[in-house]
Amino acid sequence: MIYNLLVIVLGLSFGSFLNVLIHRLPKEQSIAFPSSYCPRCNKPIKWFYNIPILSFILLKGASNCCKNKISLRYPLVEFTSLSLWIWSFNNLDINAQIIFLIMSSCLLVILFTDYNEYYIPIELNIVMFFTCLINFYVNDFLGFKYHAISLIALSSYFFILMMVTTYFLKKESMGYGDIILIGVIGFWCGLVDSLIIIFFASVFSIFHWCFLRVLLKQKDIILPFGYSISLVTIVLYILKATLQIDTNLF
Repeated sequence: MIYNLLVIVLGLSFGSFLNVLIHRLPKEQSIAFPSSYCPRCNKPIKWFYNIPILSFILLKGASNCCKNKISLRYPLVEFTSLSLWIWSFNNLDINAQIIFLIMSSCLLVILFTDYNEYYIPIELNIVMFFTCLINFYVNDFLGFKYHAISLIALSSYFFILMMVTTYFLKKESMGYGDIILIGVIGFWCGLVDSLIIIFFASVFSIFHWCFLRVLLKQKDIILPFGYSISLVTIVLYILKATLQIDTNLF
């Protein structure tokens, strides 16, 4: 009972911190100072109005200071973080839990920053890269070569693809953040899984574009690729671990 409660508290607390990252990293603000504040009126938020999910419910989705609506993103990220913590502690061993929670948390932040701001924080790519590097050094040194080749192959391919398409289309077709993210995903998941992720992320982006264009009648649609890569990576990892599917060749 106490163990389960601890997981819930940690999952919600980390979700609250991820919301801070989502809000501040694109603005290049400190993630430590100042303390939490209302994004509308900039007034400090008292701690009892900053309890994950519960405060949103008690405040009925409106800020206490200026009565503006609180974005649904806040409880959504907190609930997603909680779900990731609960799932990992019920399906993974301790080493895999740590790696997954770091990687999935970073990807969750990238999902929202890229979708809302077309921004992939380089700091999170660095955190994910060194998380994988340390994991290979400690737990899977023999697998390092394969995953390093995956990183180099994928990032090189998409860099060349970006240069070629940009030249012919006369506009940037992919950002450097996307290329770095794909490389890091390749380093974590390996070549085969990464190709599967890229395929389904592309399919998801196409369906999303069609939904916005056909059903909502939107024009001049620009969809970032990093958010779909991040979403599909988390979903694929969970499906593989839950269903015990092995897709890697090595």
